[in-house]
Amino acid sequence: MYRLVVKNFGVLKNIDIILNKTNLFIGNNGSGKSVLAKLITIVTSFDDYSYNFLTQFKKFDIDFIENNTLIKFFDKHNDDILLTISNKKINFSKKVIDTIETAQKTKDLLNTFTNPDNIEINNILPKIFSSKYIPADRNLISLFNNFVANLITSDIPLPRTLLEFSAQYNKARNSIRELSLLNMTFKSNNGQDKIYYDKENYLPLENSSSGIQTALPLYLTIKYFNSKHYQNILVEEPEQNLYPKAQIDTIKFIVQNSDNNLYLMTHSPYVLSILNILIFAYKSANTNNILKEKIEKIIPSSQHINPDEFSAYLIEDGKSINIKGNSTGMIKQNVIDDISDEIDEDFSELMELYREFKDAK
Repeated sequence: MYRLVVKNFGVLKNIDIILNKTNLFIGNNGSGKSVLAKLITIVTSFDDYSYNFLTQFKKFDIDFIENNTLIKFFDKHNDDILLTISNKKINFSKKVIDTIETAQKTKDLLNTFTNPDNIEINNILPKIFSSKYIPADRNLISLFNNFVANLITSDIPLPRTLLEFSAQYNKARNSIRELSLLNMTFKSNNGQDKIYYDKENYLPLENSSSGIQTALPLYLTIKYFNSKHYQNILVEEPEQNLYPKAQIDTIKFIVQNSDNNLYLMTHSPYVLSILNILIFAYKSANTNNILKEKIEKIIPSSQHINPDEFSAYLIEDGKSINIKGNSTGMIKQNVIDDISDEIDEDFSELMELYREFKDAK
């Protein structure tokens, strides 16, 4: 368990959050969830950055470090500060410096092997120091993936995070040739991605629905990153372009296929609701053996979320607000209700106007 404190970093003015095994962040567009996701990716990925750490912010196009910016990353178990960014300078703890040096020595060693990719560097390094980021614009992958080399050569200004994700996606599709998702089947043959709707009928990925084009890169990379033992997986808008039932299935898939620490940035009340269900399933299943056996048939234990390993925050006005109930360990119901109430209020207002003026001439 870790703690991240952020002050005066772009739209993030006062953030103080606990990073757990499963983490949920919700907020309006422009609230800073994406900035926070990228920042978490950076501060939990020391092994890639050596001592040139600050330049990595440019990779994510979030170079907001000012003189009054303060970023602190703690090991919550003993309150050790792993890194501090203040006055545009960074200080690492001895633990981090030792890890960076270990990473560099390990990478140098790997380069002496014929097939260094077969050795898992993330099995050697401390678990906190390896992270992967799944961007919201992953739905563009199916459109440009086969032509990415030409786009780079043409100097088209694509986000660097998307280019990085495209490279990871290609590794995933080369590793996982077939995968079931949302009652369909993905198959990759000779560089062609196909979505089968039944045993014989299929569409090329680029001709499939927007939901499938967004979901497939997510499903593939989740499984791939898990197989490579990356410890932290950050997902922006897992619900993007998906019908509510598909959103629920997708969250279940992500949880079931993530042995890593998981971070979800969302706008969807359905995501909040299904996370509460998975937490409640865990709590109920641990009540007694009879409940455990019956719940397993509805929601398997591989999808359960331990409330003690869960964090949830609303990001609003540059601040982080804890929305996890102290007694239940679940997302507070009023947070979910508030989102739904906005819709209900509009409907109620329309009904009142209709009743009042429906007979007007």
